[in-house]
Amino acid sequence: MSPATRSPRQASPGATDPAPSSKSTELSGQALQEVYDRVLRARIRLSMQQPFLASAVMRLPVRPVTDASWCRTAATDGYHIFYNPQWVAKLREDELRGLLAHEVLHVLFSHADRRQERDGQVWNMACDYAINYLLIQRGFSLPEGGLISARAQSKTSEQLYAELAQQIKLPKGSSVKSGGKNGGTGQRKKLGGPVRSEDPLADESGDRVPDPGEDLIDADDPRVRPMRSADAPDREQLAELRRELREEALTRLSGDGAGAFRSECDADETRTIDWRSLLRAHLSERIKGDWTSFPFSKRMVHRGLFMPSAGMLVPGHVVFAIDTSASMSLDLLAGIAGELQSFREVFPCRLTVLQCDARLQSVEHYEAMDGYEIPKRLEIHGRGGTDFCPVFDWVDEQSDVALVVYATDGMGSFPRRKPEVPVIWLHTPPHPPSAAFPFGVVVKIAQS
Repeated sequence: MSPATRSPRQASPGATDPAPSSKSTELSGQALQEVYDRVLRARIRLSMQQPFLASAVMRLPVRPVTDASWCRTAATDGYHIFYNPQWVAKLREDELRGLLAHEVLHVLFSHADRRQERDGQVWNMACDYAINYLLIQRGFSLPEGGLISARAQSKTSEQLYAELAQQIKLPKGSSVKSGGKNGGTGQRKKLGGPVRSEDPLADESGDRVPDPGEDLIDADDPRVRPMRSADAPDREQLAELRRELREEALTRLSGDGAGAFRSECDADETRTIDWRSLLRAHLSERIKGDWTSFPFSKRMVHRGLFMPSAGMLVPGHVVFAIDTSASMSLDLLAGIAGELQSFREVFPCRLTVLQCDARLQSVEHYEAMDGYEIPKRLEIHGRGGTDFCPVFDWVDEQSDVALVVYATDGMGSFPRRKPEVPVIWLHTPPHPPSAAFPFGVVVKIAQS
C-alpha cells in the first residue's frame, strides 16, 4: 500500500506513489498514540461488524512502522500487519476498517506464498483486485484509488494475474517496475469493468491503473525481519493458524461472499509448490551455515582431497516416510527415491527412511557422515492398505527427530493426536479431494 498524489486520502489497497517528502511533518508521541488507539478501535469495531473476520483481526499482530521507507501505507509479511501512522492518520474510520480487512485477507489467502515465480507487482495487482471486489460486495469502504473491477467477480488471484499478464504482455522472467510521479512504465492497462461510478477503473480516458502497493512483503525480507515477533509462528504453525482462521470465517459467511472467499482459499490449497524449496526453507530455520574444515566435503573425500565444507548445525534426525500402499504408483515411488538421493547430497544430516502401508514395512538408517549410498531405485516393501499411525508411533519412540517428511496420496488413517515434531506432507497425484490432512504443511507434487 502506498500514498497517492492527488490528495492525502487518495491511496488505497493496491495504489502507490512516490515516497513521502522528507519535509513531511512527523507525528508527535501523543499523535502516534492517538493513531494507535484509532487502529485498535477500528479492529474491535471491524470484528463486531464483520464477525467472519473477528478472530483473524484480533489474533494477527498489527504494528506501526514510523521510521522505515518500505512501509508508506500498510503491508503484511503473511502474519504481521504493518501500517504507516502518518498515512493512517488521514483515513476516515470506515476506510481504516477497509484497510485492515484488506491486509487480513492477504494473510488468510496466503498471497505472499502463492506468488512463486510470478512478477511481484503484477501479482500484487491481481491479489488486490480479488480482495477489493470481495470487500466491496460485503459493503466495505476502501481508501480511494484502489484496484476494483467487476471482471474480478468469480476469479481467483491466479486467474486475474493471467489476464493482467496478457494485457501487459509481460515477458517471462521480466519485472514491471514503478515509474515516475504518474506511475508505471506505460505498459499497465485496466482490468476494466467498473463496479461503481467512483471506481478509478471506470475512467476510460487513459490506459493507466494505480501502481500496486508493496504490501506483500516476504517474511525473510531483511527490512521486515527486525520487526517480527520473537514468538512468530514457523511455517507449519502459520499454515495451521491460517487453516483455523479460514474455517472460522467460512462458518460465518453466507451468500456470494462465501463463494468468492472459498474459491480464493481453494486456489491456495490446490497450488503446486516445489517441495524441495519448502523443505529447504523449513531446514534453514534450524540450520546455521558457515565454512569449516570439519566435517570435510564428502564430495571430494573419495578423490583423496580433504576440502572445507559448508559447516552446519544439522537439523538433527530427519525422518523421510514413504507410503508404499497399493494406491501409490511405482513410477512415482521411483521419483521419490531420486529426490531422496538429491536431499541426501544437500542435507548431510542423520536420516531414517521408513516404508509403510498399513504397517511399518522397512526402516533404514543413514548417519550424518555416511556417503550417498541411498539407492536411486528403492526396493519397495508393502503394497497393502494405508495407515499413517505406525510411522508416528515409531517417531514418538525416538528422542531426536527434528522433522518428518511423508510422501503419500493422503488416503489413509491419521493419528488422533498431533505429533510433537513438524511434519511436511508431500501430497502425490492424483490429489483426491477426499484427502484431508489434519496437521502439518501440505505440499502438492505436480503430475510429471
